[in-house]
Amino acid sequence: MKKIIILIISIIALSCSRDDDNLNSIESNIDFMPIEIYNNSNISEDPDLKLKLITEEIFPCINYSIITSQSIEKNELRIRMEKISSPEICLTALGPATSYIDLQENINEITFINGHTIDKYSISINQEKISINLIESNFTNLLFEKTFRYPENTFAYVGGTNTDNTEIYQDFLEILIGNPNFTQFNFEGEGRIPYPIHSDGHWVNQPSKYFKYTDYEEFENLKSILENFSDENIEENSGVSLSIYGWDNISYHSWRSN
Repeated sequence: MKKIIILIISIIALSCSRDDDNLNSIESNIDFMPIEIYNNSNISEDPDLKLKLITEEIFPCINYSIITSQSIEKNELRIRMEKISSPEICLTALGPATSYIDLQENINEITFINGHTIDKYSISINQEKISINLIESNFTNLLFEKTFRYPENTFAYVGGTNTDNTEIYQDFLEILIGNPNFTQFNFEGEGRIPYPIHSDGHWVNQPSKYFKYTDYEEFENLKSILENFSDENIEENSGVSLSIYGWDNISYHSWRSN
């Protein structure tokens, strides 16, 4: 009888061990951050709140993906790492594997599972900001503890110039400041700003400026205002670009018509 009991226990233990061995996992550590993204290009839509996952490991194609499975238990989002997936068509640039996870506003805890390893974070989400605090970390790294959300009815003015024509950026800024339908504002307190904080790739990368608007038609009018200003003030190959980025995914640029 004892031999039979021992045999049964051994079979159960072996079965559990095999189940444990079959747990999926990935080898790379994971950076992550909350982010608001859009599903289309330059079509008016509200941003979707996501968690962006990024491997620390760099892969030979920039479009490798992190495959995960998710579940929600009460107000806890549980994310299990399954595998790294290689693309059918390789975009030939080095880069990390990435994934975007839907983040509901009622979530107050995030649990990451990688094989037998578990990481935990608390999270608070409101209309202004997402705040995340570490509980336990082994393979994950939070990039930003606080992240601002896109304020409704706002836009960012982003511009870059050459060293000898910086006044062009300032001249268009004065047009924005002079419009009574636009009010300049700043993001108060600590946190990653969702808009670009400055331009990129110019000799002079100007700091971005942020505005609220009261009339959407006035915001839409910025397209023609910027086009006319660009035609009159920006010479071809002068190293100047000016852009307007709206909270609802609409953008206008000095170098092209939308």
